[in-house]
Amino acid sequence: MIAKFEIPNIFVAMACAVFCSQYAAAQFYTVTKDSPVTVEMHKRGVYNADNKNDSALPQISSIPETVIGVKNMPQTLSASIVTTSKSHFQQAPVSSGLPDLTIPNLIAEIEKNGIKYPKIVLAQAILETGWFKSPVCRNKHNLFGLTNPRTGKYYEFNHWTESVKAYYTKLQYRYKGGNYLLWLKKIGYAEDPGYIRAVISVLKML
Repeated sequence: MIAKFEIPNIFVAMACAVFCSQYAAAQFYTVTKDSPVTVEMHKRGVYNADNKNDSALPQISSIPETVIGVKNMPQTLSASIVTTSKSHFQQAPVSSGLPDLTIPNLIAEIEKNGIKYPKIVLAQAILETGWFKSPVCRNKHNLFGLTNPRTGKYYEFNHWTESVKAYYTKLQYRYKGGNYLLWLKKIGYAEDPGYIRAVISVLKML
């Protein structure tokens, strides 16, 4: 006759608890280690990256260039948009002679630098800065999240107008024609797959 040896339930419960906690910890480590945080994951927190509520938005390729370009630029933007964001704009020193950061001034500066599709570029600035409230905008005067490819750090400008000029000299000069939104997607302006659709969401508000 073989004697039966029963393990007390308390030991079984303790062993199970230890195993489960280690398994859970291993799972958490896998998620945090193998899911690298991209620039857009922490940088572009001003919109819903998965765009679950944007199913009604048109496909990028279906938007004519005349709709998203200069020809569709409104003479005046919605008063509610300007009013909502006015308190977050930067003001230049009185003696500098440089314009304050306002939507009309930003549009004028974009057009002054010969930048194509100013309405899209305006939408990008709004999206990148969270209506001009982000630290990168306030502290570095960088409206478009432009980074130095050698260092990976944000460019810092003395005034926001320099950021607008840099948008052309460091980015848009490479554009040779075609649907601009598709071009932004093609060159990988943002790693987040929902970025272009987020730009479209802002465009619909302008």
